[in-house]
Amino acid sequence: MKKLLLAAACACSVSACGKPPAPEPQTAPPLVSGIETQYFDDKVTPREDFYRYVNGKWLDNTDIPADENTWDANEELQVRVQQQLKALIEDLRTKPDAGDPDQRKIAGLYASFMDEAALERSGLKPLKSELARIDAINSRSDIAAEMGHLALIGVHTPLVPDLAVDTGNATAYAAYLYPGGFGLPDRDYYIEADARLAHIRQAYAGYVQALLTLSGDKAAVPDAAAVLKLETSLARVLWTQAQYRDPVKTYNKVPVAKLGNLAPDFDWSGYLSAAGLAGKTDAVVVIQPDYVQAFNQALRRTPLPVWRAYFRTRLLGNYAPYLDRRFADADFAFNGTVLTGTPTRQPRWQRGVELVNQSIGEGLGRQYVTRYFPPASKARIEGLVHSIAAAYA
Repeated sequence: MKKLLLAAACACSVSACGKPPAPEPQTAPPLVSGIETQYFDDKVTPREDFYRYVNGKWLDNTDIPADENTWDANEELQVRVQQQLKALIEDLRTKPDAGDPDQRKIAGLYASFMDEAALERSGLKPLKSELARIDAINSRSDIAAEMGHLALIGVHTPLVPDLAVDTGNATAYAAYLYPGGFGLPDRDYYIEADARLAHIRQAYAGYVQALLTLSGDKAAVPDAAAVLKLETSLARVLWTQAQYRDPVKTYNKVPVAKLGNLAPDFDWSGYLSAAGLAGKTDAVVVIQPDYVQAFNQALRRTPLPVWRAYFRTRLLGNYAPYLDRRFADADFAFNGTVLTGTPTRQPRWQRGVELVNQSIGEGLGRQYVTRYFPPASKARIEGLVHSIAAAYA
């Protein structure tokens, strides 16, 4: 009897009223401010120190991770993205799409970097042919050809070529020539008497000596001193950072045929040919002409053995993070700890992800968008952009 009454009550609720009761309308969640007020420091008056007022509690309670030299919201986001990229790359290693060349390149590069045992076995073998080229330098003409060749493989020497939009004609590209090839960040590190910079210079000499020693240089101590002396002589004529920001001062378009007026002892034809620029441009934008003139003087007075030691240093320094542990440790000890104050190296997977991102960035970006940026997210961002544009219209 109770079951019949229950059934009748249910039937009444559906049929006697004609239709089921309408669901209650759902209200949208309240809008929440994007400003994280939990970090505000009420002990500080905003008019006295607004930055501290807004970020005080975060600054007091946040430590910089041991493998970072700075830390803020952007760095935290970067680490989260790297973790996503790691998951993506690990998946590509186990099940790559055979028809997608980017996936094969990404998986292969990451796997080779993570194979530490293979790197330890290889030692300097990957650079054997490059070191042989440097050892074979016997003339100024060889120096020019080697500088052009090293530019092609991403190693900076005193003259650094680049291709970019012509700042004097935005509808075209231009070849540029920058000062470069320094192991320290800028001119002040070489010439200022500041105690901290003097310590860094001393550490840099030790780092160069370590690289040369590991490469088999029996005269690593005097060679390291000669390399530092050469770099210092070129650093003395570098402009200040403020001067380099002057778009007029740094725009010096020189016809290729007249580059010899700046450095007559330099084999420009051999350099441009080795760098892949011969016949592809009739002019070069020389960022700092008097630096090129100073380089020509260094070319005249510097013995060939010093140039060979210098090129070995630049080559080894460029590739040290990707060689065996001896080179990688020496690189981090100087470029990581001494220069930036970072006490601990990032995990190897994180360095591997960064290597892939630097080397195959567009391909990795496409894979990332496919996995982590669905059409709904794109539509949401576009809507946000349109609403902001409308607000300012």
